Amino acid sequence: MTISSRYIIRFDDVVETMSWSKFLPLKELLLKYKVPSLLGVVPQCMDDSLKVEPAHPNYYDFLRFCIREGDSIAQHGTYHLYDSTDTGILGIHTRSEFAGHSFDVQLEKLRKGKLFLESENIWMPYFMAPSHSFDIKTILALKELGFTAITDGYGFYPYAIEGLTLVPQHFSRPFSLSFGIQTICVHINSISEHRLESLTEFIKGNSNKFVSFSDVVSEGVVDSFCSRSIRKVSQMALTLIRSHRLPGVIK
Repeated sequence: MTISSRYIIRFDDVVETMSWSKFLPLKELLLKYKVPSLLGVVPQCMDDSLKVEPAHPNYYDFLRFCIREGDSIAQHGTYHLYDSTDTGILGIHTRSEFAGHSFDVQLEKLRKGKLFLESENIWMPYFMAPSHSFDIKTILALKELGFTAITDGYGFYPYAIEGLTLVPQHFSRPFSLSFGIQTICVHINSISEHRLESLTEFIKGNSNKFVSFSDVVSEGVVDSFCSRSIRKVSQMALTLIRSHRLPGVIK
């Protein structure tokens, strides 16, 4: 079990029309400090709220460049459209693209997203659920399609459900802990300038503590009494924190 804290930086809602004016300077900084990131790519975005800026002219070439530089790609849903009010396993939001639907419906939707990313040569076996909402049928469908890991869960160490690795993700900003893995969730379209400046300074000062999502998954799960206890405690604590809508925690 890792003693010192390590960080993964995760970008949600990566689409052709996201806020490139915010993302590209931050990405340049990450490249300078050799910090890998996890990019949550929506295969076929139909969510108009993610149309923030003009489309990147070489979007897929850029994503392939990011992969060559060490980034990981997670399939961020398929269309990023919510058609269910099921909260899923984590119970964070009452909206979902997957949770609450039948296995067959989820399998077909996930398959379409995977095929699209494969056609652009950017698919990796990682999944990022829109609004952090997925259920056991999602996990089983992902497993059938060859996915190996999900960026979400409780605790501070990877664990497994039905053979898929879950790498926990709680926070939208880094917290100083002396153990475990923290996944920092960045919504680049809505991040404030103040939060962006704070994140930039943190990256500069802690670049050696960032790791790639792929490397963490390859290390395997941590299944010990200590990690299971931390997972249970973190679930209770985060449920309480979210109920009070404290800043910095994924809601």
